This record gives sequence, structure tokens and C-alpha cells, in this order.
Amino acid sequence: MQPIFDFSGKSRLSGLYSEAMRILLSGASGLLGSAVVERLACAPDIELTVVRSTRTECALPLGSSEIFLDDTTNGTVLEKELRSRPPTHVLHLAALSSAAECEHDPPRAHMANVGFTRMLADIAQRFRAHMVLASTDLVFDGARAPEGGFDEYALPCPTSVYARTKRQAEREIVENSVGAVVRLSLLYGHTLSSSKGALGWIESSLREGRELVLFKDEFRTPIHLKDAARALIEICERKLEGVWHCGGPQRVSRVEFGRIIAEVGGFSTSCIREAVRSDVSASPVRPEDVSLNSSRLFSVLDFYPRSPSEALAVDYARA
Repeated sequence: MQPIFDFSGKSRLSGLYSEAMRILLSGASGLLGSAVVERLACAPDIELTVVRSTRTECALPLGSSEIFLDDTTNGTVLEKELRSRPPTHVLHLAALSSAAECEHDPPRAHMANVGFTRMLADIAQRFRAHMVLASTDLVFDGARAPEGGFDEYALPCPTSVYARTKRQAEREIVENSVGAVVRLSLLYGHTLSSSKGALGWIESSLREGRELVLFKDEFRTPIHLKDAARALIEICERKLEGVWHCGGPQRVSRVEFGRIIAEVGGFSTSCIREAVRSDVSASPVRPEDVSLNSSRLFSVLDFYPRSPSEALAVDYARA
């Protein structure tokens, strides 16, 4: 089966599949959500409904609809709104992802990351829809990374409130057999979202020549937003189940990632300062190495994500 999208963003959905896709999407205005919405805009055969808890500005494809909820743990209102056009797929990207905010307010983190997931999982079960939950590589403690990165059979060991709530959210999907958990690595890329992620603040410092402190002993497998969005949509279409890892092909430290951005973007590296995690007091403690082994997913999807150098070269060429 061919992938849904090629890298130009052109949809291959039309005429290939018998079931019309009606996607209920959370987190549409976020860093990843805005990339997913951009992809879906190229697939007019997909019917999109966005569920929100706040009235955030977000450009949506023509024909999309929105549902606003005051309480994201009570699905009664949402079920009534969806009854006439029930979703075939639920794509859950929303989360309270700030580690500091989660540490400061664990009940709020639990409500946002676990309660909302539980409610959407209930909705998926009621309408017999397939659900995909975006999770994180931070469910691993990073202290004992295996050669080649953590695969789906590695035992999670979350060390922060954020990671623990995401691990609890994963269980809502897996234990109730409603779809797939997709653990994403560090996301980067340019989108219309007001959230710019790691790339945004690194670029800003490089452009302004401000000191940029980056760790040489913290490792991830960054994946470009467009590649992550492509993977998530195809996981929905294929109705994959269980746990899947979705990271990029290259394990890099924070400082290596910063230098790649500088090199490809044409910035000076003079403001970059190497540091180790012990130089900075952080709560929660930053994990050392949560690089993911994503070979299983991308062998199934028949495409492979680009390296940071390759993906950023395309971004900067279009800028």
C-alpha cells in the first residue's frame, strides 16, 4: 500500500479506500497539531472535527468543524455533538507538555493528560472509532539507553510528573484496545502554531547572537513535524494498534542539534556554549538518552523520516 502523502503534501487518499475518514482531532493549534492540520488540508476527502477547551485562533481546512468543551473529562456534551456524524478516527495530540507546569501542578497535569485521554477513549469506544494517542520518548528514564535506542519492548520508567501522566494515558489506550500509542521524539520544524518548540528558541538565539547553552550529554532522535504528521495520519488510516515509536533516523545531542541548525540555516555558531546537565539545576532532572528505535514503524509505513540536515534544508530553502 502506498503512503497517504508524498513530501509535496499531495494526497493519495482519493479512491484508494472504501471507508470515508472522519477524524476527531485534539491539539489542533499546537506545534504538532498545526502540522497535522496542514497535511489534512491537502486531503479534502477527510472530514475534520476539532475539539478544544479554549477558543484559540487556528486556521482550519474549509469544511472543518469545531467543538468547544468546558470540561474535558466529561464526554456527554461531546457525544451529543458527534452523534449525527460520528468519527471513524480519534487523533489525540493535546497535552499539558510543559514539564515545569506539570511538576508545579500535578492535579492539573493529570486532568489534562490522563482525564482528557480517558474521555476521548470512551468516545472512541462508543462510536467504534480507531484512536491514536501521541505520547513521548520521556516515558523512559534515559539512564540505560540500549544500543540503537529504545524499542517498543523496552520497559518505560517515567521520572517526571509529565512523563508519568503520559504513561498513564498510554494505558487508557492499550488496556482498552481502542487503537495505537505513538511515542514521539523531539519535534522540530516551522509551522503556523504560536508554539515554536526547540527549533524556535534555538533559531532566535542564533539569529540574535545571544549565548545559547546546549547540553552535550542529552540525546534524542529528533523528527521533523511534517514527517511526524505524515506518520500519524497514515497510522490512523491503517488502524494500527498497540505501541509504536516515531523518532528520526539520527541520534544527536542537544549541542549537535544546535550546530546542525546553525550550519543549515547559515548562522554563526559563536554563541553556542557546550554544557553538561549537571551544570544546571532543573526540576525534573533532564533525562540523558531517550533516543528511540523506530525501525518497526517505518518498515510498516514504507517511508523513512529525514535527518535534521535534510529536513531543515527544505525548510530554509522555502523560507
